[in-house]
Amino acid sequence: MSPPALPAALTAVTDLADLVWPAHCAGCGRPGHVCCPPCSRALRTGVVTALPDGTRVRGCAPHDGPARQLLLAVKERGRAEARPVLARALADQLGELVPTGPVRLVPVPTRRASRRARGGDLVADLAARTAHRLRSTGRDAGVERCLRLVRAVHDQTDLDASGRRANVHGAFALRGAPPTGPCLVLDDVATTTATAREAVRALRAGGVRVDGVLTVTLARVGG
Repeated sequence: MSPPALPAALTAVTDLADLVWPAHCAGCGRPGHVCCPPCSRALRTGVVTALPDGTRVRGCAPHDGPARQLLLAVKERGRAEARPVLARALADQLGELVPTGPVRLVPVPTRRASRRARGGDLVADLAARTAHRLRSTGRDAGVERCLRLVRAVHDQTDLDASGRRANVHGAFALRGAPPTGPCLVLDDVATTTATAREAVRALRAGGVRVDGVLTVTLARVGG
């Protein structure tokens, strides 16, 4: 089931916010930009790995430096005006996983506590913004919110790799009819890849074609 696309006018206004209301860069603190040119370039480094089953995982940048600070500014410090910056980077990197043709983004489900703390579902919002940017270039892109949490999971911040695997094991399931065509799992960050593995498992168990995992930042493989 796809959510409504973001209104074009709202997206255009948000994308131009850094021109209308200059701010400090969310990545480095430099005045005058929501995201300064050096930090914007850092967010487009491109980093890749693979899950144990061979599924490709692509991050816009490693989970360090300005890219990490940009993501944390959006997630933890309320810098909503920087969300379009992340969506642009995701749209740019998506072509490395699915170069042409239709594509559907499947956001990883977000815990209710996280939605409350961040004023909504950040991952679903990034998926909608990314799909909108792709459609603006003429590409057939959409969002399928077809994963659901089937049991409680805990915040993973303080868990090690094995703890994260146990925390999300069997936590996701397909909701509704499986989407057709190539799909990408979308998340904000992959550290141990435990969440990505569980999302891919749940989708493929429901008959979904998963062509890869796309994240804003990618930390390391393991777990």
